[in-house]
Amino acid sequence: MQGLKFKIAFVLIFFVITSELRAQMEPPFLLPGVAATYSSNLETTGINARVYYGIDHTYCFGPEISYFRKSHEDNEVSLFEANANLHYIIDLNKGLGFYPLTGINYTIETKIENQGFEEEKFSENSFGLNIGAGFHYTVGRILFFTEYKYVISTLEDHFFTAGALLNFSLAKKGGSKQHN
Repeated sequence: MQGLKFKIAFVLIFFVITSELRAQMEPPFLLPGVAATYSSNLETTGINARVYYGIDHTYCFGPEISYFRKSHEDNEVSLFEANANLHYIIDLNKGLGFYPLTGINYTIETKIENQGFEEEKFSENSFGLNIGAGFHYTVGRILFFTEYKYVISTLEDHFFTAGALLNFSLAKKGGSKQHN
């Protein structure tokens, strides 16, 4: 019975807090967040960090970085990518949105091969173009998202990402007053 009371209290507090915070999310806004991301070429999961700036409820843009590392018996591969993307947000329903994305990419792939007592290190860098799409769902100040991105470059790859962003409204409260 004690556990049920705790769950009910938690749900009520959650809804009160998120409904109060939803009213504060006026553009412009800042959206920092983290995500898990999967590289189809490396067949491994990495970490993604991003900060987006929302101009209005339709456009947001910003930088993001991702890092992957995969070890085999005789070698290790790491991948670092930096992106600058633009999202065009289409509201589908309350809190649910779809966005196509485009942007630029810079990738560094490093391979380390162990050959007995020696190590050989190979690096390749590439600039590219990002295209993709995603969905997001907003709960209070938290925006959950999942997206697909294809990088067109000499180090082309497909990325599947899921994560969360925290919404900080940069709108001035109370509006501006005109002086005559």
